[in-house]
Amino acid sequence: MTWEEIKQYKIRLMILAVVAVLFMLIAMFSPFVILATRTTYMNPMLWMLGGILCAGITFLFFYKMYKRYRTAYKDKVVNRAAETLFDSFSYYSDYGFTRDEIAATGIMSMGNRFHSEDMVEGTYKGVPFRRADLYIAQHTSSGKSSHTTVYIRGTWIVFRYNKNFEADLQVSSKDFSYERNNASRLFVRSSERWNTIQTEDMEFNRMFDARCQNEVEAFYLLTPRVMQMLKFLRSELGAPIMVGFVHNMLHVAISSGKNHMEPPLFGEINPELDVMKIRTELKSICNIIDALSMDREIFRGDSEW
Repeated sequence: MTWEEIKQYKIRLMILAVVAVLFMLIAMFSPFVILATRTTYMNPMLWMLGGILCAGITFLFFYKMYKRYRTAYKDKVVNRAAETLFDSFSYYSDYGFTRDEIAATGIMSMGNRFHSEDMVEGTYKGVPFRRADLYIAQHTSSGKSSHTTVYIRGTWIVFRYNKNFEADLQVSSKDFSYERNNASRLFVRSSERWNTIQTEDMEFNRMFDARCQNEVEAFYLLTPRVMQMLKFLRSELGAPIMVGFVHNMLHVAISSGKNHMEPPLFGEINPELDVMKIRTELKSICNIIDALSMDREIFRGDSEW
């Protein structure tokens, strides 16, 4: 689908949205108008049901067209944004991490709402990675009221390592509120307990909390270069972040508060701007690997997951 076809799709979607709203307004207000004017030959219930039915049919057409528009737009923007950035990459708009994959890391509170999509996976300088949008929340309802606490809405990135370590280091910025840690001394076995550590970098200590099981292992991973990269990443992204070294992989969570790759519906399409935004985000993958280039021996050298 060309950009011109995508723009035409967007215009049709806007028209369908307006028509659906008009039908809903007819369903809502026609009974009151008919009763107020005492128009006896018009049945207010039929008008209301007719308006709801027409709105529903219009919405079904809208939803079907929106899915196609959304997929076409994202495919075009993401593939263009990723050009020349990576050695290899693939993009799957409807595919993301599974709940089990994230839960298995043991570093994130999971809640009861989960959604992930927009998977980008590939290699950069021989380092395999996977990245997807992620939403985790806890929804509670008492019957009369409901409340949703969002644990993370943003991005989750995974890099494959060549070193064996088991959830031995977790670093989160001070404003990342829903990480899962095993620091409690009452409910966690001593063999699984994580301890908070302090580094010699005072600025890093002010920005981040670091927890581990084995301090020797932690300081091997938390080199000055890694700490500098984390400080830069937190400042550059302007969002809470968390990293965890888990099962031979480095997990990076970015709680930006938004779904990064959604196309506009009512605003003007600006492909160049959207490509630039997505490219900037994808470039953070390269920046992380580049920042750790001096420690490349701990990266895995193949693309098998």
